[in-house]
Amino acid sequence: MTCGRKFIQRPFIAFSPNKTWEGFIGGAIFTMIAAWHLSRFLAQFTWMTCPTNEFRLFPEKLVCQIDPIFLRAQSIVPSQIFEILPRHIVKMIPQVVEICSVRDGLVAEHLTRCVSGEQTHAHHHFELVFRNIYPIQVHALWLALFASLVAPFGGFLASAIKRAYGIKDFDSIIPGHGGVTDRMDCQFLMALCTWVHYNSFVRLATVSVPKLAYMYSLLSEAEKKEFMAAVGKSKKMDLIDYSF
Repeated sequence: MTCGRKFIQRPFIAFSPNKTWEGFIGGAIFTMIAAWHLSRFLAQFTWMTCPTNEFRLFPEKLVCQIDPIFLRAQSIVPSQIFEILPRHIVKMIPQVVEICSVRDGLVAEHLTRCVSGEQTHAHHHFELVFRNIYPIQVHALWLALFASLVAPFGGFLASAIKRAYGIKDFDSIIPGHGGVTDRMDCQFLMALCTWVHYNSFVRLATVSVPKLAYMYSLLSEAEKKEFMAAVGKSKKMDLIDYSF
């Protein structure tokens, strides 16, 4: 509608004629761009990173130990992701580095950046490293991708229900938009995805002293002895490293 015409004439959803391919594709692109930059911006505020259960008329400044997910770090994209794409397309991605194994005879010695035309270099994998970013930005990208490609089907389901009952909106509390359910229909799937993503990739992947203490309390006496022996062995190895 902004461009003045539709680029794809094929209907997107039969029971929701106002939804278009242009809106679906354009919404996905801009949602991911917004998620990348907005998550980086919000990670700088303690009210977005510190948990609190207090409700006050005049809120005070929050002070907490910031979770590493909200601190600048270096993130490496798993090389397996690039294996599903054609090599010539992967090379077009900015900052992607092709890693080769340098061979001496039939034995691979080490991995290094590929050199064009070098016969002793054999392709091993592609590598993409993000430096000076917040890990929450990577999580935000995955959530934005789900929100753009899958979550809208919650809205499609709501549209089908309204079409079946011959109504345009669930309510009219919001002028021009309908009811609250009309504005929150996509959140049915998005809320579930966020909960699963958090418990699978954020909560379990975060290591902290309280979490380790809790996990230790769940061990049996034999497992606790084995754990303490492993910690003692690791501590000895650290002391050897420091001596060098």
